[in-house]
Amino acid sequence: MIVDLSHVSEDCARQVLSMTRAPVMFSHSNAKGVFDCPRNVPDDVLDMVPANGGIVMVTFVPEHVATRRRDATMDMVLDHLFYVANRIGWDHVGVGSDFDGIASVIKGLEDVKCYPTFMKAILDRGATEEQLAKVTGRNILRVWRGVVETREKMKVEGVLPVEDVWEDRTWWRYDGYYQMADPDPEDKLGLDWYGVPPPDEGLYLEDDASDLPKA
Repeated sequence: MIVDLSHVSEDCARQVLSMTRAPVMFSHSNAKGVFDCPRNVPDDVLDMVPANGGIVMVTFVPEHVATRRRDATMDMVLDHLFYVANRIGWDHVGVGSDFDGIASVIKGLEDVKCYPTFMKAILDRGATEEQLAKVTGRNILRVWRGVVETREKMKVEGVLPVEDVWEDRTWWRYDGYYQMADPDPEDKLGLDWYGVPPPDEGLYLEDDASDLPKA
């Protein structure tokens, strides 16, 4: 199992990074130091990633790049990628487009056909071919190998899952992100699933998993 910290709260990310033995991934998250969005990763959390051996995969989600989706550009995405790389090292940055989870796209980053142009833009901004190779695959493969190695080590140590912890767990859901005012809602016309308002407090309890919204 690979722990993915995208979509978790900042406190949850800090707790996981302080205790996990295996590398983690932020599969589609940007840098809060570049754009202050609730889904982006703050500097102190970024700084914990190298010691863990994990990876932060920069995403193309427009609302994680700019206040108005239509204003998001490829250069802004590059700002996030280079910010993460310069802060915590090229060994800990990747790309996680989230093409399968977004309803609007950035011009020039509409689909996977745009990857060659994006990779060239990374080189044009000053990255080396070695650094680009890390971003495009080597880093995430290292993370996956690290997770497998940790699993095997824990097997040898006789570590067992602590399933009893989860038997009576209380389910929490955080929808605060979708409580933000949408600056250009016209982009979402016809998408009934997007931005359904949660309770005002943003946090609510679920008695069991059967009540969780279906994907």
